[in-house]
Amino acid sequence: MGAVYLMDPNRSFERKYNRNGWPFLMLVDETGKIVYQCNNLVDRDKTFMRHLQTIAKTPRKADIQTADRIPYLRSTLANNKESDAPRINERFTSLACGVDDTIYTTYTATENGNSNVYLRVQKGSEKPKIIPVAATDADEYDGTVITDAQGKAWVCWTSNERGRIYNIYLNSLDRITNQKPARAVSQSKEDVMHGRMAADASNNIWVTYYKWHKIKNISRDKEVYVRKFGESGISKEIQISPTDVSQYEDHTDSTIAIVNNQPVICWSWDFHQPKGYTKEAHSPTIFARALNQQGQLQKLFHLSDKSIDMTPVIDVFGDELWCAWDALGKSKKALCLRKLSTEKTSGSKIILADNLVNTCSPDFAFYKGQKGAIVWSQIENGKDWSLW
Repeated sequence: MGAVYLMDPNRSFERKYNRNGWPFLMLVDETGKIVYQCNNLVDRDKTFMRHLQTIAKTPRKADIQTADRIPYLRSTLANNKESDAPRINERFTSLACGVDDTIYTTYTATENGNSNVYLRVQKGSEKPKIIPVAATDADEYDGTVITDAQGKAWVCWTSNERGRIYNIYLNSLDRITNQKPARAVSQSKEDVMHGRMAADASNNIWVTYYKWHKIKNISRDKEVYVRKFGESGISKEIQISPTDVSQYEDHTDSTIAIVNNQPVICWSWDFHQPKGYTKEAHSPTIFARALNQQGQLQKLFHLSDKSIDMTPVIDVFGDELWCAWDALGKSKKALCLRKLSTEKTSGSKIILADNLVNTCSPDFAFYKGQKGAIVWSQIENGKDWSLW
């Protein structure tokens, strides 16, 4: 069965039709009347199968227009004033500061239907340099940048350059400038995505990501991992998400910071209160876990509770760790912040912004352990994004 996509950037469609669940499928007739909705496995639903058989008897050719390699109904693009294409779309930004007032910014540019990763290098008042990090025929996106203890810039990103499967790649600015190839952080037979980095005091680069796994050939789940890259090469994978729970417990959107030379990883766990774990959390929940200085896994703990909590970011402020994430309640979003250590949370959750239609992932900046700032984008009126 073919599929076309809706544009719902301010979640107005979702809030109207999906207030009480996560719909798997909705069928609408040509007059706009909803004839079917379901939240379960549709291959077991007799009502859905009857609708499919009816549709199959009288097929109609849809008026499709492709934008950025995604098929939409032409009317969907027209209604959202997106018919004029192609245009450049720059997103997935990441920022790092180096020595001599140098600022590094990575971003993904969608150009002529293809995604490429670029690095913008701004040194003082000089004219910025735009450096292609991964700009090939492959689908390359979600680049992030950090600087190590010596001020050297490193970039990681997601790419399917070796075929259909996505993996994480890593390279330094020095190697990119000298046209040396990137290193594959993962070489998986299933998709690996959302690479995030941190550098320790010995200039080792730690990369965390999530990897898809098949479940009995009927579904896939995600697990969170971390690897260390140093002079001796890339270490073995360490699974951060727990191994003593069902595979259906999904883990995603990991992020990493290093405090007192200990990596700390935060991620979102689609939490169903498995036996032996907390009853104070439910649904996608932000969890954290550290590795000690010997590389051994420490006890995991949760930062959020019973909202739908996603896309955490974590950073170090002096000897303190802070984590921010977005939380979805019954119909509105909020932006949350909480202090933590390598072993537990500290203090209560702080709500920075509440009652929002939508919000995007936040980001931190700290100055010499003295001051901190957080930035994010949000929609309040259901229409316009604003930066805060």
